[in-house]
Amino acid sequence: MATIDSDVGGPGPARGYRLPVRIGTEQQRARAIVALLLGAGALLACHPQPSAIPEPEPASASPRPDTNADEPEDDDGSHDLMCQANPEARGCPWARVDAGFGDEGVWGNTNPQTAPLPEPPAPERCPDSAVMGQMIEIPAGEFVSGCDDLDSKVCGRAEQARVTVDLPAFTIDRTEVTQAAYARCVEAKVCTSPAASFRPTEACTHPVVGVSWQEASQYCAWINKRLPTEAEWEKAARGTDERVFPWGNDAPTCELANFQGCGLRAAQPVASHPSGASPYGVMDMAGNVREWVFDREEDRSRQPKRGIRGGMFTDQGMNIRSARRTWGDISVSDVGIGFRCAR
Repeated sequence: MATIDSDVGGPGPARGYRLPVRIGTEQQRARAIVALLLGAGALLACHPQPSAIPEPEPASASPRPDTNADEPEDDDGSHDLMCQANPEARGCPWARVDAGFGDEGVWGNTNPQTAPLPEPPAPERCPDSAVMGQMIEIPAGEFVSGCDDLDSKVCGRAEQARVTVDLPAFTIDRTEVTQAAYARCVEAKVCTSPAASFRPTEACTHPVVGVSWQEASQYCAWINKRLPTEAEWEKAARGTDERVFPWGNDAPTCELANFQGCGLRAAQPVASHPSGASPYGVMDMAGNVREWVFDREEDRSRQPKRGIRGGMFTDQGMNIRSARRTWGDISVSDVGIGFRCAR
């Protein structure tokens, strides 16, 4: 009798045991083999193989966005042009999924449209040479101010009455106060920025304008100077020979001064017209910008105005005479009014 190993069985200390099989004739041995095969099939039926275990259902998830769903047709090439301008636009090669986009995060997740731009470098300060604080000494002596011609093209009403004035020696700025010079006072927190046209790093040598009489006086005091009187300003402009203009009696030209008709309609850098200097070498006392002086308007006790001398870039030629006079309230500022200092 032979034995055959089997894991089919019932109760006992172990599931496997040796099943006795009597081996007889060929027919009996065949029946025994069939029985063993049937038992093994039943055992397999009770213990399914791993390949027969069904796969679990995948967890439900929101569908992934179709990045091509909103991609427009490009029959006319407009889509390509859009992507060239903004490669991150939807439908373009660098398109991003909106749900995963943030202004801050991992590399590549910063929106270039909202990223802060670098701070521009601070503008350079005007050089000291642009301050132009040179002064010219005017000698003591008499001169004749005003005029007595009734023709308004030669003498305006406010200029009439020739008056001989005896002045002591004084000094006056060779040029109008530049924007670079006034900027130094602003940096020192003594002066306030002018109301208009103040670009001290771009227009260093242009005359400062947009300042009131009070602000002009404050600047001059800061550098131990003062505003010139009307008589001082006029003598420095025309000398002692009663000339009409700083350069003489010839009609103004654009080579001599910056006034209406020269096509500029703006102030030029100071000392741009050296051929139009006064007899003492003082520059720009006709045209370019008008200038504050110290004196009050005569015969006006209430709310007195202060004197304004010279002409500006929009004045006609006859209005840039050295004797011409106007006045303004002490708080007035204008793009055509500057100043120079005296001592």
